Amino acid sequence: MTEPHQRTFANASAMLGALFVLFACGAAILLLRPAPSPVLLGACLAAMTATGVLGIRFAMVRAREADLALGEGERYLERIAELGRDLHAIVDPGEGSFLYVGPACEDLLGFRADSFMEGGLAAFHALVHPEDLPVFAGQLDLLATPPPAGEEEPVVESQFRIRNHHGAWQWVRARRTAFVRYPDGRPAEVLMVVQDVTRQRSFEAALAEAHKTEGLGALVRGTVHDLNNTLMGIQGFTEIALEGHQPADVLKNSLESVQAGIQRASGLCRQILAYSGQGRIQISAHQLNDAVRESLGTLETFVPEGAHLVLDLQSDLPPASVDLTQARHALLILAYNASQALGIRGGEITIRTLLRHLSGQEPEAQGLRGDFVCLEVRDTGPGTAPDVVADLFDPLFTTLHPGRGLGLSTVKGILAEHQGAVHMKAEPGVGDAAALFFPVAEKAPRIDEGDEGTPLAGLSGVLLLVDDEPTIREILHQGFENAGFKVIEAADGVEGFAAFVRHRSSISAVLLDLTMPRMGGDEVFEEIHKLAPEVPVVLMSGYNRDEATAALAGRGLAGFLSKPCSIKEALAAVVRAMGPAAGA
Repeated sequence: MTEPHQRTFANASAMLGALFVLFACGAAILLLRPAPSPVLLGACLAAMTATGVLGIRFAMVRAREADLALGEGERYLERIAELGRDLHAIVDPGEGSFLYVGPACEDLLGFRADSFMEGGLAAFHALVHPEDLPVFAGQLDLLATPPPAGEEEPVVESQFRIRNHHGAWQWVRARRTAFVRYPDGRPAEVLMVVQDVTRQRSFEAALAEAHKTEGLGALVRGTVHDLNNTLMGIQGFTEIALEGHQPADVLKNSLESVQAGIQRASGLCRQILAYSGQGRIQISAHQLNDAVRESLGTLETFVPEGAHLVLDLQSDLPPASVDLTQARHALLILAYNASQALGIRGGEITIRTLLRHLSGQEPEAQGLRGDFVCLEVRDTGPGTAPDVVADLFDPLFTTLHPGRGLGLSTVKGILAEHQGAVHMKAEPGVGDAAALFFPVAEKAPRIDEGDEGTPLAGLSGVLLLVDDEPTIREILHQGFENAGFKVIEAADGVEGFAAFVRHRSSISAVLLDLTMPRMGGDEVFEEIHKLAPEVPVVLMSGYNRDEATAALAGRGLAGFLSKPCSIKEALAAVVRAMGPAAGA
């Protein structure tokens, strides 16, 4: 209210006070005197009339002043809405209608404000993505009750997808707060500000991808470091075996070491494949301590100068139901994040294993019950703020530290595949601890069918072997011939299908590579299956089974063999596909 208005109302209030006193006195005289004089009666009536008129006039002026103030406020809000690029709106949550929709509506979404003024909240909700609508609509409940005395109105915020006038989804951020409340506390008017964040989210996604790429580069470098060490071991033991006049036990030991190195290299290749999201979960009973020890070489490459890597491994751990390659993948991600948290400050990274029994009530249990083998990675860095811990598992989230938060969504996915859980504990000023919970294995590791369950001697039949790599053909040719097979070779898909047509009547089984020039293994399989669906075909590939066989699901593929594989594994896969005919 302006200063002149304040003085006017002060004077009017004083006059009303005096007239009210006179009015009261006159009323008393009229009530007490049995026969008031006409002059006094006239004065009293005049006073009462003046009081009523001035009171009505005062109320009218106050109402007009309030109306002017409200009009100025509305015009102020409209002016802000006109000048800004964000959509401003006032909602009546009780009626489900809009009281005001700013002109930025057309720029933001391509719709005129009138369309929402007429259609109400239902028209706006109809444009929100179905997956996002429950959260957006449900947030109004957070504004249902007023804040405690002395506190400001809460502001609720959400990001969601909304369909614009062109039919495309765009990301927006909405902030809402109670603007006016009824006397009982219910929100009468809610102010909503909607901002386009599509470009911002694209930038955040690109930034997160850049950090992920940088972090993956570090993981791959560490894995390649391990791979080079393994290859050096293979090369060294091969040289020893090739030296003349070696005792039989030395020669046997060298060859066994070469074989172990090859298996180790194969695991490292699968680990690199896992970094790209192409790894296949192969769960069986394993010691988690083995995953830690096998990753030491890579882990040590992460530890920054001035920091220490501490192992605290429980010695009597039961085996866990785990894919060791995926467990190493998760461990390396957590260790890399811990190293980034330490930075140049130094400190400790502790890797710990222990047995935990979860009742389902612990925060880290996430509803899990039973015995779990826990793999924990703890650092002594600055610690993550507790309010952002949940966001660390969002693929698009980044704390802007290079690689920080790398792959935690991947870790969460790995543990979900294992029917386990991952829990982050943040202690600002102390450090962070990430715990992975793997179920305890119910029984000992299953013996591979190719090793013990399938007889691999006294075999017979004709095998069509199709692979574009000469070394693989040579090794497998010799292995299958030694087992009793006759082998027909082909160097690519075109040659392979032609050979099948020529020898169709005699071929017992086909061992077929997936990726070959001129004609891929999947195409060869389709053509062979059309001609002779009774002939078993085993596909082999360096890619994971799900990806390699996705297009052939339900088409009659007899088996799949992951490369690299041993001769024994290849024989077992073909024999299982052939069934009793392999021993005929």
